[in-house]
Amino acid sequence: SDKEYAAIDSANVSVALLPLLSRQLVVDEVAARGVKVQVIKLKDGSNNYDDLLGKTEQAAPAESQQAAQPGAAVAFDIAAIKIENAELSYRDEAKGAQYQLKDLNLKTGRLANNLPCKVDFKVVVQANEPRLDIAAQLQTILTFDLDAMRFKVEALDFQARGSALDISNMELQASGDASANLTTQEYTARKLSVSANGVKDKDRFDSKLNVPELSLTRDKFSADKITLKAALDGAVGKVEAGLSLLDLQGNAQSFKSNALTLDVDLKQPEQAFKLRLATPLAGSVEAKQINLSDLVLALSATGDKLPNKSLSSEMKGSVQIDAGRQSVQANLAGGLLQSQVKAKFALNGFNNPAIRYDLDIDQLDADLYLPKKPAAAAKAEAPAAPEQPFDLSGLRKLNVEGGLRIGKLKVANIQSAQVRVDVKAHNGQVNVS
Repeated sequence: SDKEYAAIDSANVSVALLPLLSRQLVVDEVAARGVKVQVIKLKDGSNNYDDLLGKTEQAAPAESQQAAQPGAAVAFDIAAIKIENAELSYRDEAKGAQYQLKDLNLKTGRLANNLPCKVDFKVVVQANEPRLDIAAQLQTILTFDLDAMRFKVEALDFQARGSALDISNMELQASGDASANLTTQEYTARKLSVSANGVKDKDRFDSKLNVPELSLTRDKFSADKITLKAALDGAVGKVEAGLSLLDLQGNAQSFKSNALTLDVDLKQPEQAFKLRLATPLAGSVEAKQINLSDLVLALSATGDKLPNKSLSSEMKGSVQIDAGRQSVQANLAGGLLQSQVKAKFALNGFNNPAIRYDLDIDQLDADLYLPKKPAAAAKAEAPAAPEQPFDLSGLRKLNVEGGLRIGKLKVANIQSAQVRVDVKAHNGQVNVS
């Protein structure tokens, strides 16, 4: 057609002749500058390069078999690869999707089996579905063994900046060492660090993952320590969270970690909260099970609007989640707000859940947590609006059974003792006694 499909400013490939006689491909240098390729998928499903391919005749079966017979493996040795200012683009006219690789630059050292090779790669990625505009660069030392299908990257340094989807001012960074043996399906990572930050809907976020050492084989995985830290500064306030897993090991049938720890710190203009969860972790990927056998959940908060301007709680117990059977069970006991609580909870079925609970509270002063009406507002109270009928449609699918016991209860300055409330809800009917 009259539209440019491909162009190149210059290219150079130099091959040593004598090694070819012994099936050794030795290339001094591969260099290309200003390569531009534009691939377009037309609305009728054809591509703008179809006419370049022409018609290829099918080889006869005997000829095909003869051509397919392999000879000795061809070893290759390339002194360097250098690509400058390449540009690749793809456009789907039917879907309106466009993808483009711009300012693509690649520079390598010597590429040969079992020889470390420096790699320096840069590219700009742009797309409209999904929306992307990212400039990325990668530097590493690559070692490979094609005969044994082993690959290793060392001193990895990956950086990317730009925007993606609804995230702006995005920055990604990754560093560390990694290796892969495709024959034995063994994979390792050392000193792996991945960080990401950016702005989403005016909310600034930062996150960082650290994995000192990770091993993954065909039948097991292990990691001494995995830590994940995240921070969010936005409308909800300033949130800082940290997750760590110690001595994680197992396989698809079962896994365990000696200690899972989660810390969450939320700061708002008028109050602040701290949450800490600590527990051993066990479970199964295949069975979709998680067991938190010795759970400790602690919460503390400070603020002028809180009772006595502060509160603290600590609950201990266990939680089991079985996603395969769609069930959750929890058994907790300890201090919650100003009370001592014992709680049992069970849920079966995620789509139409059946909920069972048993809750025992020694004392509860509800007045501490009910909103207080200002005196001025009480005197100038507006006329009450006409009553509206209750919407009880949510009760039709409710399947709940449980009991609540409170030793001492205070509500609206009315004190009562030995309070018990039993609830049964089935088939749209709720009985409360």
